[in-house]
Amino acid sequence: MIVYLDNIIFNLQSSGVESFSWARLIRGLLPRHDVKLRFVEYHNAIANKERYRLDLARHGHLYIMRHKWLTRHLAVRIDGYKTPFIFHSSGLRICDDPNAINIATINDNFKPSLRQLWRLKRFDGIICTSRTAMQLLPAELQAKSTIISTKKSNENIALLTVKFYRKTMAATTYIASSPDK
Repeated sequence: MIVYLDNIIFNLQSSGVESFSWARLIRGLLPRHDVKLRFVEYHNAIANKERYRLDLARHGHLYIMRHKWLTRHLAVRIDGYKTPFIFHSSGLRICDDPNAINIATINDNFKPSLRQLWRLKRFDGIICTSRTAMQLLPAELQAKSTIISTKKSNENIALLTVKFYRKTMAATTYIASSPDK
């Protein structure tokens, strides 16, 4: 399974809960052999304290984007895949490739605005870091969400996340190949 991790959170803050949680997810996924990791980030992400501690270039393909202020709200474009892949964003960005299965992560300090809720509707799956975060979502978004607590070990976070990737990928692929579509 190919998984793109959108590391935009490392550019949006120099340190903090979201960066820490995202780095824990990455640390849990790095040793897994059933996941081929790719990373999308901006050139100055290394300034983030959590990102600085990760050696991502050694573990997966690293795609460096430029012009953060111009592109941080736009969809990410990844070409070249003819089969479904996971695009997991730390900052509510989607990948507009038709084969992308978009996953978002939201934390306790998520403040749902109309714009953010509209953006979340475009995701195929949502990971909430706590029950509190999930309760901030409307029922239609809760239906495609799961809770993965950041209080678990890195390995358990990665295990539960990969299970959710597989479940979402299976559901999305089934819907896309449905004869009603």
